[in-house]
Amino acid sequence: MFPYLAQLRTLPRPFWILIGATFVNRFGLFVWPFLTIFITRNGNTATEAGLAVAAYSTGSFGAAILGGWLADRLGRNITLALASFGSAVCMMTLSQASDWRVLSVIAFATGLIGESGQPAGSALIQDLVPTDKRVLAFAVHRFAVNLGWSVGPAVAGLLAESSFFWLFVVDAATSAFFGMIAWTSLPRGRRTEAHKAGWRPALVSIRQNPSFLALAAACLCVAWVFRQTSTSFPLHFERSGLPMTWCGLVLAMNGLMICLLEIPLASFTRVWPVKTMLGLGYVLMGGAFLFFQVGGSLLIFIVMMIVFTLGEMCSFSRQQAYAASLAPEDMRGRYAGFLSFAWSAGGIVTSVLSMQLYEINPGWLWFITAGLGITAALLISRSGRSEQT
Repeated sequence: MFPYLAQLRTLPRPFWILIGATFVNRFGLFVWPFLTIFITRNGNTATEAGLAVAAYSTGSFGAAILGGWLADRLGRNITLALASFGSAVCMMTLSQASDWRVLSVIAFATGLIGESGQPAGSALIQDLVPTDKRVLAFAVHRFAVNLGWSVGPAVAGLLAESSFFWLFVVDAATSAFFGMIAWTSLPRGRRTEAHKAGWRPALVSIRQNPSFLALAAACLCVAWVFRQTSTSFPLHFERSGLPMTWCGLVLAMNGLMICLLEIPLASFTRVWPVKTMLGLGYVLMGGAFLFFQVGGSLLIFIVMMIVFTLGEMCSFSRQQAYAASLAPEDMRGRYAGFLSFAWSAGGIVTSVLSMQLYEINPGWLWFITAGLGITAALLISRSGRSEQT
């Protein structure tokens, strides 16, 4: 009745250890949803809080480069452990700061250290899971991330009512827990010799890999599309005269649909051509914003989110598996880091430009967003590699 359940049982035990630890870690991301409130309650302005939060994004930009190198040189589990332990220390340090300038420095360090484990996690899944099961494996990983992110902030909100300090304590504790699991229970994975582990040989390889370059360019476009859900989407919701309570519920539909449907969808479509699924997903994600040209009713926002999430489910797990198929075995960490770098760059550009464009003319923003989704699909469809992942 549920054939994907049998496929799930074939995934290796270390993978499931990683998934369990990932859920705990994502569940414990208590601080960031409430960071701006914490900063302003310490006597800083909203603008200063925004600068402190932006420092975290800047740090995560560098984390893609640092984490990719560490994953290939030191090993996946060591990189994950160092990133997690470092994040725990940063969290507790952050809890003791009050001035926005100090908070900005610590936030930058947190982004740089904490996010440096992302390439290692992606590379470890590639090491552990056979090629024909990677789409399903990345879908399971996304399930754990979205489930933890859906449940965690609700619990964090209850703790915040009594004391913000406990948010930092739980966040640091779950990071330390993840670090212990990574250090003691996860394999090191593939390592690269020191003279081959630098970024120079990886960049030479990437430059000679047109399919991966096309995927990275597509990710730049899709980062713009994806970031709209946390920038222009809530603002447009508010300006449409709808209660913000409903905005949270509509956004929550995204995580709920992913948790319920992405694993079955990945199993059902695993034999479909990779480019077809990626292109379809990108077009649906970008095109979903064109519904706002029709109107601003609650129904429009719900339909838009359903279409957007269907596109995300079609493309994101497949995107990670496709990237894995394009990466040389001894460069998986740096390839994953480069893709994270592309996402970060796209996200920073989006944060700067899309809100300005929305203020000028929302309709232009929706058309540009849809156009970037189509552009991403064309980049993938015209790249050289076409094998299944």
